[in-house]
Amino acid sequence: MPVRETNKYIVLLIMGIISIIPIFLSNTFAAKYEITNYVIIQLSLFWLLFKFKEDRFKFLLSPSFLAVTYLNLNFIIGSWVFSNNLVFTRLLPDYKLWEHASSRLFIFNILNFFIILSYFVTLNLKFSLKQQINLNKINQKFLFYTTVFLFITLLILSPYLEFLGFLLVVFKTALALILIAYAFKKFKLKYRIMLYFVILLIFVIFSVESKREAIFLILPIVLLETSKLKLRFKFKQIFILFALALGLCYFIITMSILRNYGGFKAKSFLEATTYVDDYIQTKTFVAGFMNNLEISTTYLHSNNAIEYLKKDKLDLVYGETIIKPIFIFIPRSYFKFKPRSAIDIYTSEYDIEFRNRGGSFPISMQSELYLNFGYLSFIFGFIIFTFFNSVYKNALKLIKNNEILNYIYLLYMYEIFLFVIRGSGLDIFSVYSIVFIIFFICFKLFLKIVYALTKT
Repeated sequence: MPVRETNKYIVLLIMGIISIIPIFLSNTFAAKYEITNYVIIQLSLFWLLFKFKEDRFKFLLSPSFLAVTYLNLNFIIGSWVFSNNLVFTRLLPDYKLWEHASSRLFIFNILNFFIILSYFVTLNLKFSLKQQINLNKINQKFLFYTTVFLFITLLILSPYLEFLGFLLVVFKTALALILIAYAFKKFKLKYRIMLYFVILLIFVIFSVESKREAIFLILPIVLLETSKLKLRFKFKQIFILFALALGLCYFIITMSILRNYGGFKAKSFLEATTYVDDYIQTKTFVAGFMNNLEISTTYLHSNNAIEYLKKDKLDLVYGETIIKPIFIFIPRSYFKFKPRSAIDIYTSEYDIEFRNRGGSFPISMQSELYLNFGYLSFIFGFIIFTFFNSVYKNALKLIKNNEILNYIYLLYMYEIFLFVIRGSGLDIFSVYSIVFIIFFICFKLFLKIVYALTKT
């Protein structure tokens, strides 16, 4: 076994040992140790990343790395802002009632450790949806211009199609991903970047109320572009990543202002940029920004769900929320025992009136796993993420072989995997994925018909 491979397993062993430390701590000390705990775990994860020589980007963008890093960074920042009262005051009462810090840290640490372990196991998955038309073999100009036409048409008609709800978002994203994958295959880098920028800008302009559409779309773009690169820890790359992070924060703040955070009532993206400095200087900026990034809510409710389980305010549901996608298209009126989602179960206990009004408080996927299986969640987390990582690795092979255009739904599933790790649930992931696949099949059939007509 190569030395570098051996070093990976040594780092994993150290991570495993660090992960069990909280169970030996008193709850009082564990509460004070919380930030340190997640910082050490995340630094260990970056240390593991460094041990990958050729596949650093592959591991960096894997479902395992994203899920664990999302939770660790969220909890590091969340723990700090809550302990310093830098959140909206309505969130503090429940936080101050927590009593099981030792158990919570241990549960999240071990779950995350098994999620990382799952990356080192690969299932041999094959994606063989019948192809009505091979997008790589059709006239490429016809494909590109037809997709552009449909994309622009959909954007123009968007105000009249709002009744479609999330379907409209899925359709727009599908066409955008086809253009992105086409550009990746056909365009030079500078033209690809221009097209990516235009698409993201369009999503910003047409999706003010849902900034996630634009932000999530960045992930498949990064996945495609990094498939040709190697991650090296050089000053230039670190500077570029830092600049991109700052740019993303600026973008989020601007979109927040557009959504009336700070009360500036900006009417356009450009106008919102003029209020950024004023917004940052307001007393409520940190609390608002943490809420806007969903850090304060994710940290609170993900931990609160564990506290509820420990205090018997919630019972284990033994896989109910995991199997819910199987019954998703069956109306509850026909099947009163239809499984509930983790969001529904937790929110109903936390604030039943808010839930009855249609509100929800997402909990992290790690919390959902523990809600289902208790301490056995480590095993189920390992199994579920082995599947996600295997899908991801197979998608990378298709990208490498220039075949991803025919499997664009894998890029979409990778993009909305962020829904899963932020706590939207496997049911949302399943519904969106199914709708996307159906739309993509119809799109290919449409291309086949139109292309045949143009030849007659």
